Amino acid sequence: MTDDELIQELSNRFSQSRKAFSDLSVVNRKLLEMNEKLERSESLKSNFLSNIRNEINNPLNAIIGLAGQLAVIGYGNDQIAALSALIGAEASTLDFQLRNIFMAAELEAGEVSPHCFKADVCTALKDLLDSFHHSAAKKSVSIELQPSLASDGCEIAIDLEKLQIIISNLLANAIEYSSEGGKVIVAFSVGEDASLRISVQDYGIGIAPEDQQRIFDRFVQLESGTTRSHLGHGLGLSITKALVDLLQGSIRVSSVAGQGTVFTVSIPPCKILKNEDSFLEAGNLFIFDDMSEA
Repeated sequence: MTDDELIQELSNRFSQSRKAFSDLSVVNRKLLEMNEKLERSESLKSNFLSNIRNEINNPLNAIIGLAGQLAVIGYGNDQIAALSALIGAEASTLDFQLRNIFMAAELEAGEVSPHCFKADVCTALKDLLDSFHHSAAKKSVSIELQPSLASDGCEIAIDLEKLQIIISNLLANAIEYSSEGGKVIVAFSVGEDASLRISVQDYGIGIAPEDQQRIFDRFVQLESGTTRSHLGHGLGLSITKALVDLLQGSIRVSSVAGQGTVFTVSIPPCKILKNEDSFLEAGNLFIFDDMSEA
């Protein structure tokens, strides 16, 4: 190759490199623009979820509260009592389903993080079980909490909101798959290291061994089609698993077809927010900031 040919080849190579660099700059700029659009989209979605949650939760809470007041006003009237109980139960069911949908959306967006406070787990569990009274009564299913609320060691550091969602889904599942006149047992214990262990046991239809891991997949239901005998949208157990993982806990399922199922959740202790003395009871948060001396 002559010197002129070598120079011409190098010139061609440099020209190709400049074109490739220019093309790469264009692609990089488009990627940056796309990223900015995605960030704006995520921000809009987050704001939408927050706003729509408030728009739905406020009237739902009002309906539940008014149903309770109606029951008090109509005390002694069986028809009013039945209607107010039905309104309250259906509104509570809708509230439970919407909480699952919003939580699934937030988990998908990566916007969920643990928030730990000192909480009275016994009172929270009692209130939670009471909220499922109507759905259990429809199938004459009894719900038993073990041990009794007189037990000590109920105040622990926990993300109570997420714990309530976890137990609500397991409890709803247990009631749905229980037989008429069956029983559901919710047992809890607190370890010496302040870790929490809760199990929800039913004596219903059970889960086949080959399905016991698949049930945690999103939108998976063991029954499908329009003729399925059990309600649900296939979100509950996937949300439960995701929240347990978020809290660095574990969930196990033990089941025998035709004899029932036990879900056992173990959650380690979590750290309370720094510089705050906080307490949660029945879902209400109280925070006491340290006061400096004058």
